[in-house]
Amino acid sequence: MDFSTYEGKALTACKIQDREYAKESLILCDLFWPIYFAEASPDGVGDPSLESQICAAVTGREIDETGLYKIGERIFNLQRAILAREGHRGREYDVIDEYNFTTPLKGDFGNTDCIVPGRNGELFSRKDIVLDRSDFEKLKGDFYRLRGWDVPSGLQKKAKLEELGLGYVAKTLEKEGLIR
Repeated sequence: MDFSTYEGKALTACKIQDREYAKESLILCDLFWPIYFAEASPDGVGDPSLESQICAAVTGREIDETGLYKIGERIFNLQRAILAREGHRGREYDVIDEYNFTTPLKGDFGNTDCIVPGRNGELFSRKDIVLDRSDFEKLKGDFYRLRGWDVPSGLQKKAKLEELGLGYVAKTLEKEGLIR
């Protein structure tokens, strides 16, 4: 991951969210999952597909990594629909605290110099950096586009929910004017 640019961050957010939502639905603890280290494996590395294997075993359905991510995407979209019905109105509600744009980063627990990988894996410090508001808004647009949502409003699109097998959710949101 290159932390010196906004490029690729929307896709990364989607992938992480989808996997995490699927994993959480399996009630797997973040402290131990995914299993990165496995003494019993020849290379000492855990199996990153273990979550999809557990999901397949529990459901009795063939579920590979792609299927696991699709489950997470459905859950994430269901949560977004619930939030819409509870008053969350998309882009205008998708905000972060103002200090992210105004207060320079001072350090992180265990990483006081804010050292992260940059271009080509070169390390650099994000210390004293603030988030750029216009880049953040562009990033939100990229995120909505990748999610298949309406970019100007941040609301879900009927077609996307139907694609995910959530047509019944789309109908409810449509009746309430909460979908594009």
